Amino acid sequence: MGEHLTVPAQARLDPVPALVRWAFYLFLFSLPFEYPGRSIPIETTTLTGALFVGIAALWPGRCFRLPPAALWLFLGYLYVYWVAIAMGGGFFAADALKSSLTMLLMILVIWAASGILQDQRVAERGLLVFGSACALLAAMTLLGVLTKAGLDPDTDTIRVTVLGQNPNRAARILMGGALVLLGLAYGRARAWIRPPLIVWPFIGAIAIAMIQGGSRGGLLALAIGLIMFVLAGTSLRTTIRNAAVAVLAVGVVAAFAARSPLIQRRFAMAGEGNFAKREQIFPSAFGMFLDRPLIGWGAENEYELARRLPQRYRTSRDTHNLVLHVLTTTGLVGALPFFAGLLFAVRAAWLGRRGPLGALPLALLIALLAGNLSGNYIALKVQWVAIALAFASYALARAAAPAGVTLPARMTRHRVPAIRSRGTVGRPA
Repeated sequence: MGEHLTVPAQARLDPVPALVRWAFYLFLFSLPFEYPGRSIPIETTTLTGALFVGIAALWPGRCFRLPPAALWLFLGYLYVYWVAIAMGGGFFAADALKSSLTMLLMILVIWAASGILQDQRVAERGLLVFGSACALLAAMTLLGVLTKAGLDPDTDTIRVTVLGQNPNRAARILMGGALVLLGLAYGRARAWIRPPLIVWPFIGAIAIAMIQGGSRGGLLALAIGLIMFVLAGTSLRTTIRNAAVAVLAVGVVAAFAARSPLIQRRFAMAGEGNFAKREQIFPSAFGMFLDRPLIGWGAENEYELARRLPQRYRTSRDTHNLVLHVLTTTGLVGALPFFAGLLFAVRAAWLGRRGPLGALPLALLIALLAGNLSGNYIALKVQWVAIALAFASYALARAAAPAGVTLPARMTRHRVPAIRSRGTVGRPA
């Protein structure tokens, strides 16, 4: 939600091949539709992500240029992960292999997506595809299409999602869709979605769908994302406008939440100290870190955590917090490169907020990372797309910077974009 610069003609990239664009759009559209009860062992979003990476590999010069420097840090984390597994005796190698392959796929997704998202039209249309898919998921939730009501054993509440999705993961994805739609409508001097008012029914539908899932962390992460729109304003005028839009969005969500017995009950339980067993999980996970502070537990961390908790109905237990997950799997040695990589992405999004994509990449990334305070979403593909968008927004801002304005040249290790052969990229402010 702010003013933007336009990428000048002399700094435009070569066109993204049509097959790559459509594979990327398909991947983005699939992100909200995780299917836990599938009959095949591979997630649908993993298949579409692999398809996108495979097709992008046909044009390596366009899609796999020099990678953002943060990718080497994520690879460093993965290396330490396997060192921890080896030092732990190689137990749970099958689990480690599955998570490592997912991580490698996401690194390749960041690499390819951060390059093609530097085509402003691809970025805008891709964001619209993702936002529309989230609106469709919300509509399915409201209409009861393929929905399932599940009992949360940790809070004894009934939560409704499409296809039996994890309600907390679904809330993070829906939250991302709401921020994307608001950013496309109000994130530029000229709205990409016009008239901007058209997004509000979809924002309302997404808010209701999140409330039916009962995710407290998802609603709080949405509020943090809206606050980032305000803090990243590039002028007093845009800051005031962003604040007005953020207040209106928070008001819409709050109005629906106030009418939801589920949300009221879950927040009341939080006030009583019931955080869905997180009040037991967090101290136990931190104790694991203190036991092995340097190298961590590797793939054994979830099984060891389950052994330390009083509930015995599960053989493994997630840390429900990204920081604790990284610390318990790889200790400080792996945490340093991992969180340094995330810091690089946040810095890129902050520097890119004056570019054509505005504050949207920053708000989306910060909101998703905030969601990791009450959940471990290291494998959430929307989060890795947000990281790619952050690096692309920086590259676009640097290419669009007027004479006399410079940004750090080695922030993402992308070359200065080449001359583009197709049409215009930006819209005048």
